[in-house]
Amino acid sequence: MSMMNRVSTRTKALVLVALMGTSALSLTIAPPAASVAETDKGASSAHELLMKAHEQLGIALHYAEMAVAPHQPGMGWHRGQTQRAINVVVGADNPDFNKEVVMRYLKEAHDAMKGCTPVNTCDAIESSLEYLRAAVDHGKKSIELGRMAGMSQAQARMAGALLRAALGTRDTESPSMGAMMYAIRGTEHMPEHK
Repeated sequence: MSMMNRVSTRTKALVLVALMGTSALSLTIAPPAASVAETDKGASSAHELLMKAHEQLGIALHYAEMAVAPHQPGMGWHRGQTQRAINVVVGADNPDFNKEVVMRYLKEAHDAMKGCTPVNTCDAIESSLEYLRAAVDHGKKSIELGRMAGMSQAQARMAGALLRAALGTRDTESPSMGAMMYAIRGTEHMPEHK
């Protein structure tokens, strides 16, 4: 007769409970490897944060373009797309909405610049933030003017143009014209910000 056959069912159950308790305790004491790696890495670099902001701004630009593009009848389409663009830039009250928004990434990148060196890169981030604030203001006005189609469309177009300005251009020497793209270019080759 084997050893397992001689052990009572109650003893088997107690051993099973003890093993489950030990494994549960080990999970609470030792965090999973992914969270250990995350804490070891620390805060994201300025360049990584700028790249995340760039990706999210691309989504906001898509919605802003849809807001002024040919659409299905009714003004609800324009308001809905404009609101989505605003949500990507500043977030939303909806708990299901992704809180990884453009402005948060830019503010964190600015903070990660450690004393704002080089100054032009910080100026570019600040310019991008100003363009984003203005875009959000125009987007909100567009939504408020919902029944006045011409005025609402004009505000939505201005919001889209300001989002494009926040993205900036890579081929400029001006931090205010280059905005986010200038800042990304400035941090690409800087080991302390990568």
